[in-house]
Amino acid sequence: MKMFNKLSFDEVRSGHFQARQQIGKYELSVILLPRQTLYEAAIFEDNSFVRLPGISNDYDDVIPGLTPDAVDAIMIKLSTIEAVL
Repeated sequence: MKMFNKLSFDEVRSGHFQARQQIGKYELSVILLPRQTLYEAAIFEDNSFVRLPGISNDYDDVIPGLTPDAVDAIMIKLSTIEAVL
């Protein structure tokens, strides 16, 4: 299952693309910056950053250097946590 393919990216600034996906109580924000080939992601709950074990790192709210498959894995983990698969 490729959940990444369901993301719809919009250009939010020149060359900056963002997709937002609600997964249960969490919102996943995925960003592609200009001249980059890897994505960055952040997870929000009630408009605040959240760090989740097994998904986020311990020192930053943003998860950098993600391939589409890595974003897909995050989406699957969030779906599993929220039982919305």
